[in-house]
Amino acid sequence: MARDGFDCSELFDFSEKLLAQPKALEKAQKKLLRDQGSKLRRKTAQQARATVNRTAVKREKYEREAGHYHKSIKRGRVYTKLGQMRIRVYSNDPIGHLVEKGWTPKARDGSHGKKQDGKNVFEEAAKGFDEQFQQAAEDALDEVINKL
Repeated sequence: MARDGFDCSELFDFSEKLLAQPKALEKAQKKLLRDQGSKLRRKTAQQARATVNRTAVKREKYEREAGHYHKSIKRGRVYTKLGQMRIRVYSNDPIGHLVEKGWTPKARDGSHGKKQDGKNVFEEAAKGFDEQFQQAAEDALDEVINKL
C-alpha cells in the first residue's frame, strides 16, 4: 500500500513530550539565565576596572570611598516581563548613572566645567557578551531536547 504525504506522528509525539515538561524547561531556563547573568556581571566588573578610575572623595558633607562603583555591580534575580524571563546586571551606586552616561562638573563657586563623557561600561560589556550568550542558549536548548 502506497502512502501519500508525510508521517508526522514522531513530530507530534515530540511536541507532546515537550509540552509535558514545562517545569523542567522553566528550571533549565532560570539556571541558564542565572549562570549567564553571573558571567555578564564578572565581565562588566572587569570592564569597569579597566575603564573607570578608582577615586575617593572626602568633603565636608560628602564622603565616598575609592572603588565604590566597582563593588556596586550586581546581578539581579530572574523575573518575567511581557511573557519573557529576564535577568539584569546593574549598579546600585547612587552616582552609577553619571559614570555611565556622563555629567557636567560643577565647581564649589557655582561655575560649570567641561562636560565629561560617560564610560558606557554596561553597554559595552553587553555587546561583547551577546555572542557568548547566544551560543550558551543554543547549547542549553540542545541539551534539553536531547534529554527528551
